[in-house]
Amino acid sequence: MYFSDIQFYMLIFAFIIVILSFIKVYQIKKEYLIKHRELEVEFERIELERQKIKIKVEDINGKV
Repeated sequence: MYFSDIQFYMLIFAFIIVILSFIKVYQIKKEYLIKHRELEVEFERIELERQKIKIKVEDINGKV
């Protein structure tokens, strides 16, 4: 089976679109993982702040 020139160019174009799509998906996944890690770090920071506040409140209640 032989391809005409237009079919060949359409096939090349389709492969280029597929490759660019995979690159874009990889970039989006990478950005998602970075943002997810940033949110985990922020959550841990908030939890530590809550624990510090809880300890301070317990110290104040213990002194009174």
